[in-house]
Amino acid sequence: MEFNKKYIIGIVVLLGVLLILSPFADPSPDGLEKAALEDHGADEGESFDLGFLTDYGAEGSVLHRILENDLISTIVAGLIGVLVVFGLFFTPYFILKQRSKEISS
Repeated sequence: MEFNKKYIIGIVVLLGVLLILSPFADPSPDGLEKAALEDHGADEGESFDLGFLTDYGAEGSVLHRILENDLISTIVAGLIGVLVVFGLFFTPYFILKQRSKEISS
């Protein structure tokens, strides 16, 4: 599999922007969290909120317990999230690209 330099430069730039901007992420809850916590009276840390990336490194998350630092756990959680999204996009892309090569051969 041949990687183009543009992809590598793009990934490095995106990770750099993520590292710079993630500490400034809005601490206000998003719509789903607001609905669960405020509108329906759920407590922080209930079964739906025990994920590895809970609140991007919030104190209740596994990641925060491992790293024990708010800033670093937020950055690492953001990096993991970006890598997961890239993986979800590029995996089918490369599979379809490989299949199209096989069909055209």
